[in-house]
Amino acid sequence: MKILSVISIFLLAIIMPNFSFAEINGIKLYVLDCGSIDVSDMAELSENGEYDGQQISLVNPCFLIRHPKGDLLWDTGHEDSLADTPDKGTEGVWRSSLKTKLSTQLESLGLAAHDIEFLSLSHVHPDHSGNANKFSDATFIVNKLEHQYMFRKDTLAMFGSGYSALEQSPTVFFTEEHDVFKDGKVIIKSMPGHTPGSSVLFVRLEKSGNLLLTGDLYIHARGRQLNTMLIYNTDKKVTQRSRKNFEAFAKAENARVIIQHEKQAFDSLPLFPLYLN
Repeated sequence: MKILSVISIFLLAIIMPNFSFAEINGIKLYVLDCGSIDVSDMAELSENGEYDGQQISLVNPCFLIRHPKGDLLWDTGHEDSLADTPDKGTEGVWRSSLKTKLSTQLESLGLAAHDIEFLSLSHVHPDHSGNANKFSDATFIVNKLEHQYMFRKDTLAMFGSGYSALEQSPTVFFTEEHDVFKDGKVIIKSMPGHTPGSSVLFVRLEKSGNLLLTGDLYIHARGRQLNTMLIYNTDKKVTQRSRKNFEAFAKAENARVIIQHEKQAFDSLPLFPLYLN
């Protein structure tokens, strides 16, 4: 039997000489459209008034990382029920909308919520945690301080409708960083400040290189250039320290920075169901 296995591998190498083991065992990163946010007045994007009265259209993606050892979903976007509303959106200065449900996009890959092995959220806010309850069977990977913040009574009252079931999920806590698959390819790094335990995601891809997903450490490209800060930060000094650490890490790893809410960054990525590898 062992001889036959060796022969089979040898024959495959002859028949498909350009087919690498990386194509079987490599990582794929899918960018899912989990909604958008149209901001009619950007005043809240800086406490110094740089953007007062200006408008911006933001995107709200989720990311599916498919690894030979399992699937990781990073952020869960606007709650799917938003797509069922008559105008598929909310009202207000920050207008959230959703065209296609996260569950529908996963189904197109043959996946249901219970097929996702790992879930992590950049932070607790509902544009990132809206569908988290659907993935409560997954192992929840979370910064310890963020978990404590998420399940405080006041935070649950504000945001908990989308993620409260995660309190009973199998959970892996970390403080500084967590290597999801223990191979240095997918690493969640603590970058607190926006919330007490907000995080970013580093992905090392064979063909596309290193990517660094920002969560809400930055909201838009100009905000990164000017180092302006959303007024909703639990600790602005900590956010500034995290930004310095983030930029140093991005430089050290020669990583392509993806500002998650930045439309230009989203448009530069493959359109689902295409992927990066």
